[in-house]
Amino acid sequence: MSASANLANVYAELMRRCGDSYTISYGAPPTYLVSTVGAAEAGKKIVLVFKEDRNGAWTKNPTTPTRTVPKKEGSADLDLTGSPLKDDCLVDAIADLSINLQLDHPMAWKLEEEYQRGIPVDKARSIMCSEFLQLAEGLGSVWFLCDGSDPGQTQLLQYEFNPTHFSRGILSYQGVHPAFLVTPQSLVRQHGKDPDETMIENCYQVNTHMKLRCSWTSSASLPLLVNLNDCDVALNHKFRVGDCSALTQDFMNQLRILVYIREDIVSYHTDVKQGVSREPTYRCGSGIDMDELRESINQTMTDVTSLIGHYSISNAEFDIEDVIQRAKVRRLTDLTDKLWELLKCCHSYKDLKMAFSMLFQCAARCNIVNTPTNKNRLAKIITELANRRLAMPCLSGAEPLELLLEIGLEKLYKDYEFIYTESKMCSTNLLKEDSSEATSDGGSPKNLPQLRKSLHNAVRGDPTPGAGMRKTLLHNHGAANSRITKYAGNDDDAGFKNSHFDELESTERISKLFQIHCTLEHLLMMHIHLNLANVYNDVCSELLKKPPKLVESIDDQLSDVMDIRLSAHYVRDHLDGKDPYSRHITMRSYNKFRELKTTFYFASENVCPPNLAQCFQCDDKEMVKERTYHSWIYRKIRSLK
Repeated sequence: MSASANLANVYAELMRRCGDSYTISYGAPPTYLVSTVGAAEAGKKIVLVFKEDRNGAWTKNPTTPTRTVPKKEGSADLDLTGSPLKDDCLVDAIADLSINLQLDHPMAWKLEEEYQRGIPVDKARSIMCSEFLQLAEGLGSVWFLCDGSDPGQTQLLQYEFNPTHFSRGILSYQGVHPAFLVTPQSLVRQHGKDPDETMIENCYQVNTHMKLRCSWTSSASLPLLVNLNDCDVALNHKFRVGDCSALTQDFMNQLRILVYIREDIVSYHTDVKQGVSREPTYRCGSGIDMDELRESINQTMTDVTSLIGHYSISNAEFDIEDVIQRAKVRRLTDLTDKLWELLKCCHSYKDLKMAFSMLFQCAARCNIVNTPTNKNRLAKIITELANRRLAMPCLSGAEPLELLLEIGLEKLYKDYEFIYTESKMCSTNLLKEDSSEATSDGGSPKNLPQLRKSLHNAVRGDPTPGAGMRKTLLHNHGAANSRITKYAGNDDDAGFKNSHFDELESTERISKLFQIHCTLEHLLMMHIHLNLANVYNDVCSELLKKPPKLVESIDDQLSDVMDIRLSAHYVRDHLDGKDPYSRHITMRSYNKFRELKTTFYFASENVCPPNLAQCFQCDDKEMVKERTYHSWIYRKIRSLK
């Protein structure tokens, strides 16, 4: 019988005997248990015994002790989050984050945990000592949430099933402690003997969504509690679409427009398959006067000034923020990129269809100076019309949307390419949809121009004889990829088509662009708050080589988490002299008969829900001058049976 089945049997027996008096759950451990004892000790599934009270309302008042901060003259508040447009957030502010970030710190617990209440400690101990639990077989732990009414302020009792050892644990809340009292001597004294092994993890909160974890193991009898020389450093940052910075909002808005266009195309094709006859919808434009649009299209297609535009070829290195600003106002050199900026403004599908008719009429009648250089379907139509080799297309169904989607994907990709190459963060190979294929193509680098491996240059060159497939922007290796052939189409086999659309391929392309944008957001926050310029190439390489997760829709709640390893010397100067936001210290002493493990958890914020934390509050928590930690101690003893 599996371990989970055994623990499920224990849960069923507890429900039969104690279910009328207490609430008993079987599943993932509470967040506060994982925080205090560690994820490895808490396990993936536990049995939790507690009382449930759904009458208690959650209070927004923080349970963390605070201190008064002297305000700067002329300013009302101390802003530690920084501005995305200017680097006014000093790294020295990390030292005060444990005090000030409580104002907007996200809720650290799950909603259902707000209704959990403890049971009396003596009741919990009586259940632990009952005969049925002593004789039960299983693998895992039963935890009892206590009310802290005993002198030791017991919060949780643990009964662990182990086939070879007696194993019990107890988690107690120790109150609020000044940071200067957290010393190796005091921890060893509470542990009871010199530890054979000590595992330490210090967490530094850079901002609300970014933290640095420094961890190491020591065998010293008095281990160092701060080690910035040879520790393992992990940088964690969470980007949420709703928190997109003003600097990058324009690119995210373009990506959202592309997602909406794709959704409308998919919806239309679905209805057509089901026999529903209707016009497609276009809902992304703010509206533009059609006469003005006609004039803009004519001017765009006959404008000679764009011929002198090109990518920068200087070797100068630019600040990330400066490059992003330049990307927003960069000169668009290709005709279809300019047309994207015009056509996306159409108010409705009817206006969009009319705009394409204007475009085709202009291409057929005017002397086009600004010839398209992109390899998308619209560029080919314009070129064929200008060369009098194609009759005037009459778009129908979702074709206008499909053409707009393709040129929008291409234009946005070139925006990101400009940012990454001009800031010299990575090569364009990593930006391609299949970066592993791009980097393994041994023949391509020597065929690229020396100025810059731009996406524009990557798709140029003499066509391969007999190659009928038209290569699109993000699919330079289409000849080797049958799925891309499905998206791009084959003119030799199917004749000339106005547009092409494949649901899976469009999802993959949008997902890659979203991955590129999230990587940019991570790098931007690293630049603003830590300025670790030396690691940008490594970060890009690690994040962009991962297969992008498929994204079919984008809303404010969509998020992306970065967790990467860094060398300690990159962050040593930033963290030197700063108190960690939280500390997790585990001491172990053992022999072949007995093991004693003591885990200390110190956190600047109380990790328990407010109504549960009230059971463990003291009278001296309101206002203190020193930096303080909420403190827990977890003791576990395992002895041979």
